Amino acid sequence: MFGPDVPEARMPPPETRPLTGLGVLVTRPSPQADRQVGLIRAAGGRALLLPLLAIDAADDPAAASVALMQPAALSIFTSVNAVTAAARLLPPPWPGLCAATGTATAAALRQQGVDPVLEPLRDGAAGLLELPQLRALRGRRVRLVCGQNPLPDLARGLRVRGAELIVAEVYRRRRLPHPPQRLRELLADAQAAIVTSGEALEHLLNLTPGDARPHLLALQLALPSPRIAAQARTAGFTRSPLVPHRVNDPALVEALVSWWREHV
Repeated sequence: MFGPDVPEARMPPPETRPLTGLGVLVTRPSPQADRQVGLIRAAGGRALLLPLLAIDAADDPAAASVALMQPAALSIFTSVNAVTAAARLLPPPWPGLCAATGTATAAALRQQGVDPVLEPLRDGAAGLLELPQLRALRGRRVRLVCGQNPLPDLARGLRVRGAELIVAEVYRRRRLPHPPQRLRELLADAQAAIVTSGEALEHLLNLTPGDARPHLLALQLALPSPRIAAQARTAGFTRSPLVPHRVNDPALVEALVSWWREHV
């Protein structure tokens, strides 16, 4: 369960609560959503909880452990979940230099005692592929530490540069069911949503009953990458998605703050 609301006496004054009046659909699983929920509530917004995916153990933990042990010049961790799950299967150190697709993942690696950590100037696959250390990979073994269906742009970019990929699928995502009436109620109270993966966005679209779909497509989305933004536009969302430079909870919430200030 999520923690209690911040007591009213400890809330910031109204002028420092820029999300007042905004309902934000929070789709990350518990407990990962806790910080996002706290930031939204502290800024005066309503956090509307709709976890779309659960994070489960790998389908084949033995194969994932073997993949983690194989020699590689570079291990790229695609998410905080990947770091946490990998550490359960095989505690660090892992062979080769470790890289992260963003600041949150890099922080998770450092919490595991990994140092140094290679991280991009802007979060996501495109930012990571811009790093000079990833330009010449022909004949080098690169490990992707991920869930099922690793980031397609990243895997494609690494292969184009000649990398020999080892894929360590250390966790899996499971889609969570929600009754149609629950979707109707939450969407009726929401003006925005934070969705942190393409799979979650697809699941949200599939869950939403037809009569609530116009409200869903009118939401202001905050998303982690241009690829998922393109997915949203193809699905028919009418507002241009917000894609912050950094993909972490404060950046996603701040993107909504900037947008909401222009609309109230």
